[in-house]
Amino acid sequence: MQKKITLTLSGFSVACLSATVWPVLPHPLLLTVMLIAACLFHLGAGLRRHLSFVPRLARNSLPGLRTYSARSFIVGFIAGCVWMASLGYWYLCWQLPEQNNPQISVFRFKVTESRREEDDVCRLQGVPLTNRIVDNILQPNFLLYWRLAGESCPSAGQILEITARLKKPAGLLNPGAPDRAKWLLSEKIVRTGNVKELKSTLTPEASHLHDRMVGLLNTLDMPNEKWSQSLLVGNRNLMTPADWALLASSGTAHLFSISGMHLGLVALWAAVVSRILLPLLHLSPVAPAQWNLRRGVAIVNFFACMMYTALADWQLPVVRALLLIGVFLWQQCMSRHVSAHQKIWLMIFLCCLLFPFSLFSGGFYLSIVAVIFIWFLTWRYNPSLLTFYDKVRWAVKLQILLSITLSPLTLMWFGEQSVLAPLINVIAIPVVTLLLPVGLTGLLLINVLPDLSILLLYTFDTGVGHLMALIKTLTKDIPLLTLSLSTSSLLCIMLGVVIAFVPSFKGKWYLTGVLFFPALTDRLAFDASQWYLHVFDAGQGTALLVSRGNDGVLIDTGAAYAGNSVIKSQVAPALTRLGITQIHHVFISHHDNDHAGGLPFLPDIKQIVKPASIITPVDKCQNGFSQAFAGLTITSVWPEQGTNVKGNNYSCVLVVSDGEYTVLAPGDIERWAEYELLYKRRLPDADIVIAPHHGSRTSSGNLLIKATSPRWVIYTQGRDNRWGFPALSVTQRYQRLNARQMKTSESGYMRFRMLPDNVAVHVHSRSTSRRWYHRQ
Repeated sequence: MQKKITLTLSGFSVACLSATVWPVLPHPLLLTVMLIAACLFHLGAGLRRHLSFVPRLARNSLPGLRTYSARSFIVGFIAGCVWMASLGYWYLCWQLPEQNNPQISVFRFKVTESRREEDDVCRLQGVPLTNRIVDNILQPNFLLYWRLAGESCPSAGQILEITARLKKPAGLLNPGAPDRAKWLLSEKIVRTGNVKELKSTLTPEASHLHDRMVGLLNTLDMPNEKWSQSLLVGNRNLMTPADWALLASSGTAHLFSISGMHLGLVALWAAVVSRILLPLLHLSPVAPAQWNLRRGVAIVNFFACMMYTALADWQLPVVRALLLIGVFLWQQCMSRHVSAHQKIWLMIFLCCLLFPFSLFSGGFYLSIVAVIFIWFLTWRYNPSLLTFYDKVRWAVKLQILLSITLSPLTLMWFGEQSVLAPLINVIAIPVVTLLLPVGLTGLLLINVLPDLSILLLYTFDTGVGHLMALIKTLTKDIPLLTLSLSTSSLLCIMLGVVIAFVPSFKGKWYLTGVLFFPALTDRLAFDASQWYLHVFDAGQGTALLVSRGNDGVLIDTGAAYAGNSVIKSQVAPALTRLGITQIHHVFISHHDNDHAGGLPFLPDIKQIVKPASIITPVDKCQNGFSQAFAGLTITSVWPEQGTNVKGNNYSCVLVVSDGEYTVLAPGDIERWAEYELLYKRRLPDADIVIAPHHGSRTSSGNLLIKATSPRWVIYTQGRDNRWGFPALSVTQRYQRLNARQMKTSESGYMRFRMLPDNVAVHVHSRSTSRRWYHRQ
């Protein structure tokens, strides 16, 4: 029975994990057929003894006990598919219809997370209050931005009645860039938008342990309260983008986001204290005669972990870790033996059942893989932990080995890894291990011994301050390791690292080297004999790249927003993934944010040759300017020389050509500028045209379309943009010319390869990386 249950749980877990790579959701009819098949498989075990009317020879040919392993796995697999597909359809059903998107809505909204992105922009995440039972169980989230000049952001726990402009959650699709659509799904964010008006505010009394403790800590006014509150109660609302950048550069973000490590430390200290105190309680005259110390330690341990989880406001990573610790303690109290692989499948099954959306987040895999690696490394090295020195040495060794083995997984999910992360964590984790019980003891005694409690809390705060000062010193001018490799390459690297740690066998190092080989082929440059036009998915903005080999020329940077920019978050990772190492020139069509917002971020892009050669329409990018690049000619045909006026109609119009193929990038010019160019006969026949002004109805006139006669027209526009780009009249005009029309909002990143006899087109949304939660 135990083996059968394990196989069923493993089948369910494998199906749930496979949902992260489904290109589409299974059709409801297929799900119905799968449910019927699962019922038949489940009933198959009893067919032999219940079908007495069937001849014995025929009954013996029916599936019997010999096939129960496959049957159990298949039943679990089908159940997992149905479970994840049902959740997927629930998530997609929340999406607004195209014709009503975006829309202005009035609703009540409970804030769960609030932080300031810029001086006057608040980022709110919370739950809409609805009457639907399913939504009250699954808790969908809204992600809203609110411009509040000179006002404080709403606090977590407040209930707001607001008017907001909502739209579908969507992410940009660029190679090597973070998958925002997956992150939105992992957070159950079903709509995003901007707050327009606040109608009413309700601030409930602090009834939860977390809220009361946050309010109490705020009254103490500790010097390092943003770090202390992050560690003690999981309140990260006081942290700024600069603080998160520091944690990223030091590889210590996991220390200040309460998770399994912190709960493990609480469990460790609870076990130490309970093993000391429980034997003393046994001496009491009221103590029972039969005393099971292991069970008592497990109960105290779980109670302490549950209290710390409540203190952290039941955040998902902590609840997930509490579940894993509960499974471990339950096994410790059982008389029957449970093998390691059975415990692993049980933990994964419970996570898939209770926290299915966390399967799309990196934290889930880091937690599970860390637990598996700890078991694996403990089995591999079988450490002797007789003395305190042995325990410290093993803890340091384990931390270094975990940092090495988890690095590929960290790079796969977050795209960067601190070079000094193993060293800093070897220092920081023991410090946090010693400081955390001091701070938690201070919170525990706040109503019993307030003076001692305040002393402990300030001692904890001082220690955290010294730790952060040390981290700042160690990470000064230390770069992040950024390797933009494919998921398959990083998984091969991680498997190779694991094989390197297993006991020796024939061909071990040969196999390890073979597993590292895909990472080398992943970095091969484009064929230098052809040139490429890259159209990045920049949302409602434009960012283009003309490249040959490893070199490129950038045309526009996309927009900047809330302390970040498209060029930094999307284009830069894509450049690394595409193997572009040098960008010699940056052309800016005009100075609107959607084209030039990334200018302040150019010094942070390592591929741009320093000092950057920035060419704008108010200096060199005017009629008559020409720039040679790798056998290509980049020519400006507009505006006129000497123009100092900024605006759409004075965008720099570029013609990129090798004599055979021609690309026209006209910026945001409108009809007046188009007529000027037509009158002066400066528009060439073009193979590819970037639609003027993103496809606005005030541009792309009939005369321009006929003069350029493009084979492809590209609309660089955002999904569900408020202006309705591209306009229907514009698409109809290009359609009459039989031009192939493509939108970045649908196709994501696009790449055009100029071959001797044809143009090869690569569309990122149609690649193998497409998932069901991407654009439909």
